[in-house]
Amino acid sequence: MQQNTFPRYLTPTEASEYLGLTTGTLANMRSLGTGPSFVRRGRIIRYAEADLVAYLEAGRVQVSA
Repeated sequence: MQQNTFPRYLTPTEASEYLGLTTGTLANMRSLGTGPSFVRRGRIIRYAEADLVAYLEAGRVQVSA
């Protein structure tokens, strides 16, 4: 039996906790276009967990020893 796996979408509150930011900072980033990708359906905003991971990975700094 196959199990369907759907992407997990988080609320702004859940996404801010995931990223370690306040919801206000996340809202500011949304308005400036500097934050992670998000989905808007009317007034509802959701963040795909994969997009949050990609956003964090994009900021990765490689430190050489």
